[in-house]
Amino acid sequence: RALLDERRDIFAARRDYLLPELERLGFDIPCRPDGAFYIYAGIERFADDSQRFCLDLLEQHGVAITPGADFGRHQAERFVRFSYTTGMERIQEAVARLERVLG
Repeated sequence: RALLDERRDIFAARRDYLLPELERLGFDIPCRPDGAFYIYAGIERFADDSQRFCLDLLEQHGVAITPGADFGRHQAERFVRFSYTTGMERIQEAVARLERVLG
């Protein structure tokens, strides 16, 4: 049980860091994740094509996020998904890269 609690706390810490950072950068977060390991974010401020937005971030800036189309069709072009399954250091580096690109 202690290991599960530890893992839950680690994911919560990652979420609690990433969520306000994404909002600060201008992403729209329609709902706060509670038990998941990802954040679904609106990109309307930056682009109208999540597929292209994700590909550009990956190829030009080394930041890998997932386009909304991978999770359904409803407004898929307007949303992306940020996973926080990696370590905090890598998440912080991704935020720094996003800030350089979008900030």
